[in-house]
Amino acid sequence: MNMRRHIYFWVITISMVIASGCKKYTDITPKGQNLLKRASDLDLLMNVDYSGTAFTCVKQAILDNDMYLHAYNVPNTISSNVQTMNKILITYDESADRAALTLTDGPYEGLYRIISTVANIVLTNADKASGDPVLLKQLKAEAYIQRAYLHYLLVNIYAKAYDPATADKDGGISYVKDIDFEAVNTKNTVKEVYDNILTDIDAALASDALPDQPKNAMRIGKAFALAVKAKVLMSMRNYTAALAATEEALKYNSVLEDHRSLLSLPKASRVPVRNGLSAADNLFYAVNSGFLPTTFTPTYEILHDWYEPGNIIRDSSAVYNYDYGYLYIGLPGIPVWIAPSYESNQAGMTTSDLVLMKAECLIRTNKIAEGMEEVNKIRIRRIVPYTQLIAANEAQAMVCLQRTSRIEFLFTWRNFINLKRWNREGKYAVTIERTINGVKYILRPDSPLWIFPFPRSATQFNSTLTQNY
Repeated sequence: MNMRRHIYFWVITISMVIASGCKKYTDITPKGQNLLKRASDLDLLMNVDYSGTAFTCVKQAILDNDMYLHAYNVPNTISSNVQTMNKILITYDESADRAALTLTDGPYEGLYRIISTVANIVLTNADKASGDPVLLKQLKAEAYIQRAYLHYLLVNIYAKAYDPATADKDGGISYVKDIDFEAVNTKNTVKEVYDNILTDIDAALASDALPDQPKNAMRIGKAFALAVKAKVLMSMRNYTAALAATEEALKYNSVLEDHRSLLSLPKASRVPVRNGLSAADNLFYAVNSGFLPTTFTPTYEILHDWYEPGNIIRDSSAVYNYDYGYLYIGLPGIPVWIAPSYESNQAGMTTSDLVLMKAECLIRTNKIAEGMEEVNKIRIRRIVPYTQLIAANEAQAMVCLQRTSRIEFLFTWRNFINLKRWNREGKYAVTIERTINGVKYILRPDSPLWIFPFPRSATQFNSTLTQNY
């Protein structure tokens, strides 16, 4: 099934859901005509379940050495004569033809599907729809942020990280603004993609139509809109403007998840519980529901080099189960994350994003003590016994921030995007080394593996989608 067929399927499905779920629509709208003509219709359309393969980050988490394969025997995968994407990601094989192995791709097809069948439909119809004008204005603003954020994820998966010196020449992705499912959207440069992202964000914020608090964690309010702006500006290395956005966002939500509450329980019961839709620190919730952290296996390097001593999850909880790690991946001494009621926000954002973005922006603008204060806001909720960290300069502060960030965002999109961003800049690049059964595998900061291939389901339809690596 190619991209157009995917989109057709979802447009038809959405219309059927609206028609079957709300009988009043079929009572007054002639059969076969556009149902999306009222504010209430578009509001229903925006109630997207942001879960599924569009938001899977397993490949990226394997690449950046957060985890091993998901329930695959690692030694057997490495020794196999069959070339697979799993083998490439585990061994960092730059010579492999990844594009030939990528017939379809969940994030590519899924994210564009949401852009085309939700955001762009709302933006196309909002100005001519009937109903509450205040709600219609809000829906447009939400759709602008949705479109901006999903394109941000796409450009960071399939293109180079933003570099001010080369962004106007680096190949990016298509920025899709229409609902013409027969159109071929030409690939933009990285700079053009980011310019479009900022245009959408600024349009949403300028409307002043976003709610202070969204109705649920899969709708968009001011905090998430400002967080997206900050994330984009940080990628563009505009730390002063990004700082202003994070500080404004924190006015709407500054609640942080606190692991210290686990310590009052017997150790065998110290397993965190998190409801993805109601967690107080969520700014926007998106996840691959079939690949939550439960049954993920952290790497040797994560366990030994990145976790701080005294980390509550690693050292004082019952989350990591060492009895099943070997059964899952065939490597000794590796536990499995088992917390089935912990719904991690893998592809959205939380207040931890805001605090750590604020910390980095302060550090990058030579406000070292203030930046470390933000890093320690996370650490005091994660480490027992807690000792405040102090840094004398930017370089020391960035080491502390990178270590804290790496564990805070374990098994999520953020580690992949942050590492890729730091690597492209060069100043705080990270060479990843993993050792498996005595063999060391190295991922260079400038490796082409950091750029994932467009799937053949897209390149066969759109000839402008030449690979970006």
